[in-house]
Amino acid sequence: MLDGFLKFVAFRQAMNEVIRKRPNLINDLLWQWNLALRGTGQWIDFPIPIRQETLNSGTAIYDCSVGLPVTPAGDILYPAGAFFACRGNLVAYPSEENGPADQIALRRRSVEPFHRPIDLTVKKLETQAGSSKALDNRIYYTLTREYAFYFRGDKSGTAQLLELAIQQGIGVGKKTSLGYGCIARFDIRAANQNATLGYCIGLPCIPRIALLKNVPCQEVQRRCIREHGDSVPVQKFERGQWTDILSSHEWSQNERLFGARELSLASPIETFDCFYPPYWRREGRTQVFRYGTLLVPR
Repeated sequence: MLDGFLKFVAFRQAMNEVIRKRPNLINDLLWQWNLALRGTGQWIDFPIPIRQETLNSGTAIYDCSVGLPVTPAGDILYPAGAFFACRGNLVAYPSEENGPADQIALRRRSVEPFHRPIDLTVKKLETQAGSSKALDNRIYYTLTREYAFYFRGDKSGTAQLLELAIQQGIGVGKKTSLGYGCIARFDIRAANQNATLGYCIGLPCIPRIALLKNVPCQEVQRRCIREHGDSVPVQKFERGQWTDILSSHEWSQNERLFGARELSLASPIETFDCFYPPYWRREGRTQVFRYGTLLVPR
């Protein structure tokens, strides 16, 4: 996701500044970050030029989408369930005509810790089984030459971080040391739509909005009501009085984020996943509706 990638680039930018201005402090700073990785209360946050949206008093997300593959013809593919939506049709990507996805053979051998003496005798290093078994795993990649992201934020600040990623060889995704995910160039321009986390994919019959980012289930379900409440209650009894389930600004927030003022679930993809970077932290994980979930504008 764009926010998680920019968080890492912002970390690298801060480290470069320390090396340039105070090289004598780099070891101490790296040690502090190492402790912060182990203790959640010591984590150092690195701000990024992407707008944050507050969904409720305890939940915030960055206003940006996941990476959307772009076909050689220039069409953006939007996740819709197990498929991608393209020009009103559901397609698989990559298609069979383009061949299979790329794959990397990961050959790694686990041996005893380096601080222990290792006697390389015939019986000592057994590569067929046990702790020193040779592993041959594979990572499969869907190849694409271009991705598109929707976001709201500071254009110049985002461009600065992306330029740094190109200069430092910081790639997107896994196995960037092998050349995967390296950024060749980028282009930031105004989009022809208002919503960032939802896109009307234009399927026949009933319109559908594809969710373009992981969003906590509780928040999506809370917003699936009608504004005037013909048959669905729009108020809740809390602390001895009736209050609105959604405040006045949250109705407009639905339009700004998801593309419709009133929503309902059509085809949810519910899982336990991350929604706020850095994505390895437990605080950024919960039960979410995954990108590709389909909503119905009402």
